[in-house]
Amino acid sequence: MRRLDSRFFLCLLLLGPVLPARALAVPDWKTQRPVGALTIYADDTRPNRFYYAPAEIAVVTTPDGKPDFHFLETRYTGSAVARDRGMILHKSLVTFTVRLPHAPAEEVTRVARELGTWADLRPYPVKKIATALVYVVIGGDTTSLPPGRFEAAGDAEASGSTWTERVYTVGLDSLTAQAFRTALEKDQVYMSLGYAFLGDALAADAGIGELTGLPQVVEELKNALAGPRAGPNGTPADSVRTHVIRAGAIEIGLDVKRFPDLMRRVDLNDKAPPGYAALDVYCYDFNNELRPDLAEKRVEIDAESVSGKRVKLETAFLREQSDLYSASIRFPVAVRLDRPYRYRTREVKLDGMQHQSVWRERQSWSEILDVTTRSKDVTPAKDIGVRSILGP
Repeated sequence: MRRLDSRFFLCLLLLGPVLPARALAVPDWKTQRPVGALTIYADDTRPNRFYYAPAEIAVVTTPDGKPDFHFLETRYTGSAVARDRGMILHKSLVTFTVRLPHAPAEEVTRVARELGTWADLRPYPVKKIATALVYVVIGGDTTSLPPGRFEAAGDAEASGSTWTERVYTVGLDSLTAQAFRTALEKDQVYMSLGYAFLGDALAADAGIGELTGLPQVVEELKNALAGPRAGPNGTPADSVRTHVIRAGAIEIGLDVKRFPDLMRRVDLNDKAPPGYAALDVYCYDFNNELRPDLAEKRVEIDAESVSGKRVKLETAFLREQSDLYSASIRFPVAVRLDRPYRYRTREVKLDGMQHQSVWRERQSWSEILDVTTRSKDVTPAKDIGVRSILGP
């Protein structure tokens, strides 16, 4: 049984620091050292504060080995309200859940005591997560999938907490989805997700470095990690940079003959079925550091169910979880796609002040709802390859 070349994840371990940044207090990269089962970094200004790197992530599975994986194919035939009646759009989603194991409390306590009586030991603040996803059919070629994104699993984690589970989502166009389905139906498929946790640290800029491994993974991670870097002139020997603090890869075995419900087809006419990702909401305020005054932004969605009743859902974007810039709205009951929905935002600032917007109505469900703060002096970064399942 052929699997992906396990060497490809080694390329991640060679990644150097990227993207200059500024911060008041951050981990000092030169102080990296193992203490017990943890990798520890000292704070650059507080002598009693330390950070430990995140653990390796793993795909969530049931006791019988079934991965928490879903391949959803959909067809949308338009609506009178959207003025696209008769238009047929095929969109598909690949989603699976990953778990980030928490460091055992007893190990954290033991390491903290070893560091000193008054040691303040905290999880390393993760800024972003870069990923590359590929799949291979036994006896076939390796194929890269489009860029994906992490979303909170279930309710958003409490402010300041370290996440335990997250859902990885990839949008596929019609041709890619067809090829992926053919691969799944033909034989057992293995997917592999290469990932890199990024966080700010005080250190000199050493560049990305040489990468080795599968060409698809190397290229995808180079694109994900590439960014402007300060030149040598006037750059201090030590400055705040974004570094790869943990990298690795996880493998997902997909056997649809054993688990046929890994694949699902849905025909979308005038309603979205329960649990369907009816709308994608994006907010780059924290990911792109656009609002230093903001602690959180909540988005409330109000739609009409097929029974005629109104149903509301709320999602949140948090300062402490800047790597999360999108959320999929999944209603617990079927909702009407041929009727407009409305939304409003509530901003909570660091000083405790709150501001709630008025309700705004949107006619089309096929467009991404972007609630990023708009300013003539700010241009949010574009997320390439990630859009609503009903989008063009």
